Amino acid sequence: MKKIFTFAVSALMASAAWAGVITMDLNKSINPETIEYNDNGIWTLCYNDVDYTWLEFGDQGGEFMLSHLIDGEGASWGGYYWDGFCPAIGGDQTDYDQPGAGGSWTTNYGGCMAGGGCVINADGSVSADPAQPYLVAYYSSWASEGPSNQVMFVDKDGNTTFKPAGVYVCNHPWAYYNCLNGGGSASAFGEGDFFQLVAVGVTAEGEEKSTSINLAEYADGQLKALNDWTFFDLSSLGEVTSVYFTLNSTDMSNYGMNTASYFCMDKFQVKDGIGTAVESVNADVQVAGVQYVNMAGMTSDKPFDGVNVVVTTYSDGTTRTAKVIK
Repeated sequence: MKKIFTFAVSALMASAAWAGVITMDLNKSINPETIEYNDNGIWTLCYNDVDYTWLEFGDQGGEFMLSHLIDGEGASWGGYYWDGFCPAIGGDQTDYDQPGAGGSWTTNYGGCMAGGGCVINADGSVSADPAQPYLVAYYSSWASEGPSNQVMFVDKDGNTTFKPAGVYVCNHPWAYYNCLNGGGSASAFGEGDFFQLVAVGVTAEGEEKSTSINLAEYADGQLKALNDWTFFDLSSLGEVTSVYFTLNSTDMSNYGMNTASYFCMDKFQVKDGIGTAVESVNADVQVAGVQYVNMAGMTSDKPFDGVNVVVTTYSDGTTRTAKVIK
């Protein structure tokens, strides 16, 4: 019974995530034209003063733009700084705070707890492939030129307004092991602690709306962490001209967040077209019911603690699913 449920949920999630969307493909790089990786699986030009303020990926469906050096306006201050997103590969899961790890975080920051780039399988399940690229995101709370982790999208007709559908996220090893064991200035998490990713949508008028997901939280005596690729539903942000990401942690000091300010991201998705006739026709459809399903297959009218699949049924018989964590 559990296997049947898991397959059904996977199929629902795949349908919700992929139907009518344009998905960012990191293998289709525009700027830079090609991406090469060093022995640690990190983009060789991550620390570079060439004009990579924005990374660009896309094809005839549209172009995704991701910030890389916002604060320096393209300058890495002599090869010592970057903020935003950096392509990586390999899925290194090593804890470099441990003795004998054979390296340090400063030169081995290209890891990913999922173990590689996000892959959506034919049955709707999600897996990781170390041969596929993903994005390491570094959040700088000190960036003065604007939010450090920005995503924009330009469609095939040149429109810069879009509706984000979602993105796959997981923990970066540095942040995860900080939460688990502590390290450096970071303390291991205890009851009630959390590490949170926040997505903020910005409209053409400059108005902002946000949604969040916990990358790690300590509850009921254990650390719960998103170490597999997990779909982060962004549809509630509505119609925007950009989305930016920030991080929050309960482990703070006078100098800011102690938890390493990294996360991993792949396959940012936007809805294919905005303001379509189909949306106008469906504008009057009402919510008929909401069910919460936990990973054991139990259902309830209220969310369970931990991971929930939220199944929303509408008055026209259609359903929509999303994965959330309480």
